[in-house]
Amino acid sequence: MLFDGSMEELLTAVYHVYVDKTEPILYRASQYERNLIDEPKKVIYNEEAFLRVRTSMRKKFSEETLTLISYALNHSDMHSPNLVLRYIMACFGNPKKAHDYQDELVMKVTKLSRQVSLESHRFTGFVRFSLVGSIYVAKIDPDHDILTFIAPHFAERFHEMSFIIYDEARHEAILSQNGNWSLKKDIHLDEAMLKSDSSIEKWQQYFTHISIDSRANPKGQKRSMPARYWKNLPETDRLINHRMPETN
Repeated sequence: MLFDGSMEELLTAVYHVYVDKTEPILYRASQYERNLIDEPKKVIYNEEAFLRVRTSMRKKFSEETLTLISYALNHSDMHSPNLVLRYIMACFGNPKKAHDYQDELVMKVTKLSRQVSLESHRFTGFVRFSLVGSIYVAKIDPDHDILTFIAPHFAERFHEMSFIIYDEARHEAILSQNGNWSLKKDIHLDEAMLKSDSSIEKWQQYFTHISIDSRANPKGQKRSMPARYWKNLPETDRLINHRMPETN
């Protein structure tokens, strides 16, 4: 089965497995590589099927299990949807299975969930806004699909301002106004909206003022602020342009 990556179509796929006896193999349509053997079936969202599965999950699964499923589903690994599907089926068979860390499937899904959860937590401190007109705009490039996880944090913290957080790799964006946010897909922001402004310069000045060259610790900085995120952090221009040699 091929789906769009959403929870709605995932639970519709669960329904097909149990009711229509469809083989439990699931991929995101955007990641699936066609071959001459398989005949993929597109999952079409069915509200009745979705609600039936969701209601059953809420009755049988703990809140911790539901959260784990949400995070793991948004992992970038192409196999994550299939692992999550199998995990849901295993939990329906025995809800106590959800946290059986001796089980290989449970451990794989738990690892995926933790990686997405960790990145979401990191990005609550890795977003830098530029003021464009009356709207604050930020660009991020996370490894995983985390916008819906970080949106509540920023909407609550900056409830009095209008802002956009744009995931440039996935072409998705959070749009927030007066503390109310929504996720928009297939967004292509004009680069002019991502230009630097005085707020970016202030970040750079702040970082320069608090930095002490004699106490520079590149390895420590990379642990707390991984280098793959630096391109959208204005204060790291100083690190990029003045990298210190590392020892093995």
